[in-house]
Amino acid sequence: MIKLTKDLCLQALYGGLLLGGGGGGNLQLGLDALEEAFRHTDELIMMDIDEMNQDDTIVNVSMVGAPSAKDTCVTIDHWKTVLKNFEMNSGTKIAGFTTCENGGVSTSNGWVISSITGIPLVDAPSNGRAHPTGTMGSIGLNQIPDYITVQTACGGKGDNYVETIAKGSLKTTSHMIRQTAVVDGGMCCVLRNPVTAEYAKNHAAVGAIAQALAIGKGYLDHKDDVEGILKFLEDNYKAKVVCRGITSDYELCMDGGYDVGSLHVKSDADDYELTYWNEYMTLEKNGERIGTFPDLLCTLDAKTGLAVSSAEIKDDMDVIMIIIPKDQLILGGGMYQKELYVEVEEILNKELVRFNEELF
Repeated sequence: MIKLTKDLCLQALYGGLLLGGGGGGNLQLGLDALEEAFRHTDELIMMDIDEMNQDDTIVNVSMVGAPSAKDTCVTIDHWKTVLKNFEMNSGTKIAGFTTCENGGVSTSNGWVISSITGIPLVDAPSNGRAHPTGTMGSIGLNQIPDYITVQTACGGKGDNYVETIAKGSLKTTSHMIRQTAVVDGGMCCVLRNPVTAEYAKNHAAVGAIAQALAIGKGYLDHKDDVEGILKFLEDNYKAKVVCRGITSDYELCMDGGYDVGSLHVKSDADDYELTYWNEYMTLEKNGERIGTFPDLLCTLDAKTGLAVSSAEIKDDMDVIMIIIPKDQLILGGGMYQKELYVEVEEILNKELVRFNEELF
């Protein structure tokens, strides 16, 4: 068990921002969640999965939508609503909350709802890095033919306010939740996919919040020292600095509740292209592939070393691009399913499966 103070949560957010790999949400939203949570408590309790009873029910907490959306509205009242609707429709007693992934805001998923209920967090995220689709964060539940999930979502304000309660297969309910984000202004808060602690131990990214804490500490220990940050990442996570250059040709389209697009980084005579589907998916140097999701592809502000997401980057930024190999990350069960990478290929028209054969 770890008692998460406000300072430790801040540390986790900075680590989560890097582990977002271009996605995982806006850091400011994570900081807002931090402030909201600590209005209701002095500390958050995070349990190790081995401290849970095997048959305890753990529920996933997510933010679903397009990170670049400007008209989002997610408040503590939305979280109270999704909790009420989940409890009424699932018939389960919740023993712990997990987040869907790491990211600038997604690492904080569960903090607010834990602070108002006293239900602990569990260090067993669905994935240790950010990913675009709900099935990628389903820790293998989509491969269980008779698994029925409950998902509740809420978001928006005024004419865009909506609550959704969905019960059924992962595919159909995830589609309903994604559409909730589309109609409510771009983002909704979600509770979903109850599992036993035993299942989570075997399929989730156990220990990934601890990794975010470690990376965040490394960043804060070297704040305002970009070379120190890079050396820390190189020494501890086999990070490779690809280049330093200027961004250009940034394109973003919100499609079906996702951010989809590409950008280029010019460095001397070389041209680097990043594509993204919320998260950075591929990196090519002069047309040759050098990095592929779930490798962690990151753009860092060259002046601060702070990770910049695909939704916040823009043309004419001075950035450092790094790659952290996938074997240095803690991945959840959804990262080992070939068909989920095929879905990305169809969206981006870029090969992913061929570069990840060792995962399947």
